[in-house]
Parts: sequence; structure tokens; C-alpha cells
Amino acid sequence: MRLNDKVAIITGSNSGIGLEIAKSFIKEGARVTICGTNEEKLESAKEDIMSNFTDANILAIKADVSNTNDIENLFKETYNKFGKIDCLVNNAGIAPSKPLEETSDDEFLKVININLIGTFKCTREAVKYMKDKGGCIINTSSFVSLYGAQNQAGYSASKSAINGLTKSNAKELGKYNIRVNAVAPGVVMTDMVKDNCNPETINRLNMMTPLGRGAEPHDLVGLYIYLASDEAKFTTGTIINVDGGLVM
Repeated sequence: MRLNDKVAIITGSNSGIGLEIAKSFIKEGARVTICGTNEEKLESAKEDIMSNFTDANILAIKADVSNTNDIENLFKETYNKFGKIDCLVNNAGIAPSKPLEETSDDEFLKVININLIGTFKCTREAVKYMKDKGGCIINTSSFVSLYGAQNQAGYSASKSAINGLTKSNAKELGKYNIRVNAVAPGVVMTDMVKDNCNPETINRLNMMTPLGRGAEPHDLVGLYIYLASDEAKFTTGTIINVDGGLVM
């Protein structure tokens, strides 16, 4: 198994892409902490995983990535249970859709606080646990970081910033053998996309995608597995598109 005995924290993993990443990591032998802000969804996600992998070594922790105390507790509890932390997947994010002129300061800042500052805070905390033995950090970016999106100024800005954060952290943390990369999905059929994009927009993006469709969450997990594995031990500072050719 490609992730045998590795310990991973996956934020935003009570549904969608994060949940599929958690399942795939467990299948590959990892011990995993999932987290989210909705306790009911988090418990449902844990039950879903345990029903598919009865021997899964999993920890579920309620945590808001915009809250520093929650992040510190997330890492502390993971370390106390598993004895180490090898991998962090910064996947938590929100993508509200609203015209620029109607977006308040607080609404814009909420997106930045979760998507960007949450990634910064989790990465900063991860370094404390990884700097002695190395590790890997995988950020979830988006095709909008290069392509942009109408009515999603905050989301597009946050994901563009994730790309810069990824490269800067890769340069700074390489001396500790901590690799930092990002995955930039295209249109993925998650609840977040369905809730924030109307069917006409989704259909238009699918038509613009050379492979002719949006992705399902399981279409992405192979890249996350690769980046978390020792196969990617000389890969850092990359932003890898997994978008069916939408941006090229």
C-alpha cells in the first residue's frame, strides 16, 4: 500500500472531495484524521468510512480552520493518538456565489479567512510536527485561480493566493524536507458546486472541458495519493491541474 503507516490530517473532509481523499488514503494504508465544522456531517462521514473499511484507524474532530485554537487542538489530538503527523491536506473551503457589488466586507473576508488564512494557519501548525522528520502538505486550489469566475471574487482571489502560498512555503520549508504542492481541480460535482453554480453555468463549463464533463470527487484522489506518497519525494512547489483540460 502506497501510504502504509502514514498519518494524515484532511481538513474539510466530512463530504465531497475531502471525504473521498480520506477514503482513498485509508485504502492505501494511512491513518487519518477527518475534520469539519458540522458535527452531524462529521459523524456521518466517519460512519461512512467505517462501513467501507471496518479496520480503519480514524479520528474525527470538529474544527474550524479559521479558529487558531481549533487548529492547535486538531494537531495535538492527532499527534496524541497516532504519535506523528506525516501529511496535511488543506481542503477546507467555501465558494459563495454573489455579484461583486452585493458582496459585503464581511462576506468577502469570510471566504479569505477560511480558504486562505485557514490554509496558512494549518500549514504553520503542521511545521511544528513535521520539521524534524519531514512531511508533505497538499493544498486544494482551483481552476478559477487561473481562469477566474463571475460572482466569485472572494473564492477566485483566495485560490490564486493559495498558489502563491504553495510556492512560497515550498521554498521555505524544503530545508526541513517538507514538500508543499497544490491540486487545482476543474468543475467537480460536489454539493458546494451544485449549491453555488446554476445548471446553465455547469453545462457551459462542461462543454468547454475537452473531456466533456465535470469530475466526480473520486476522479481526483489518485493525484492526492501520489503527492502524499514517497513516489513524490522530489516533487514540491507544483500546482497540478486536474480539470479535464479546462485550463491549458
